[in-house]
Amino acid sequence: MAEFSHFLNILLAKYEAADKNFVYEKYYGLKETAFNLTPDPAFLFLNKRSKDALDLILYGIERREGFALIIGDIGTGKTTMCWALLDRLAKKNICTALIQNPMLSETDVLRAILQDLGVRPEESRISPDTAAGTQPGIFDTDWMQELTKKQLIDRLNVFLIEKAENNMFTVLIVDEAQNVSLTLLEQLRLLSNLETAKKKLLQIIFVGQLELNSKLKLPSLRQLDQRISTRFETKALSKEDTELYIRHRIAAAGGAPRLFFGAGAFKSIWRHSKGYPRLINLICDRALLTGYNERSRVITRRIINRAAKSLQGMEDGGKHFSFGWITKRMPFVVPAILLIFVLLITVYETLAH
Repeated sequence: MAEFSHFLNILLAKYEAADKNFVYEKYYGLKETAFNLTPDPAFLFLNKRSKDALDLILYGIERREGFALIIGDIGTGKTTMCWALLDRLAKKNICTALIQNPMLSETDVLRAILQDLGVRPEESRISPDTAAGTQPGIFDTDWMQELTKKQLIDRLNVFLIEKAENNMFTVLIVDEAQNVSLTLLEQLRLLSNLETAKKKLLQIIFVGQLELNSKLKLPSLRQLDQRISTRFETKALSKEDTELYIRHRIAAAGGAPRLFFGAGAFKSIWRHSKGYPRLINLICDRALLTGYNERSRVITRRIINRAAKSLQGMEDGGKHFSFGWITKRMPFVVPAILLIFVLLITVYETLAH
């Protein structure tokens, strides 16, 4: 019986995988995946605290105040807020650059900033929007390789001044900034000194884990720490915000008219995740998969608990063969059994002859 159950599980999995309709998004009526771990700004959930902080950061950028800081524990949504900032700044008259790997050398970070901003060599001042046969943001970067650090900074300064003359401001966002060396942090502080007689040319936003705050308190970074005008710490969500967060992501994914959460489900999600958005996403994604496997429109507390345990490797999230499970899959089990029966008869007749 165990071997037959295992074989039937494999057969059903292949049968369902062959049909594109057998994904839980379509089963529940979602238009896209609601609980991806990618930092999609369209799914950013803002409670009052984080909305006020985002507005304050944007205000600081418009006022050209120099530095801002976003810190938080792992999985609390820092990178999603980072991408939301980029999304909002793109709608304004602001140039942006994003450094996602700050563990580069000082010179390589400068090259990365120039590349992300779309800076071209001085002898090539043709706009990438008007240059024949080129696309914005796509150009040769080999010219940077032979430049010294000073030459790279000079070219950045020229670019910033050109943008300022056209009433455009530039923002640099440094993600995973807790990994930035002390020397590079000091270099970035010096970059913020690029300015005209009347205004700053570059705003820098640091995004990092909690230890970044401790690093900034070091005596060698005192000048940098004093120039940070806006600080925000992302935190785990409350029980109430956890439910709002889940409903927000479902709505952002197009809504799920055939998806319901049972009594105690949201409380169970909060208990297992402690309100950390990344863990909430993992648990909800696994719970929807488990609910789909069980053909349940209601995500119950039992399903949540089972999903959370499966993420810890304690069980497989509801994929074991059982008669209750197979009953809900009867429309697919019966054809599978008939197929096996026909195959057995065919083999028997072949051997008999």
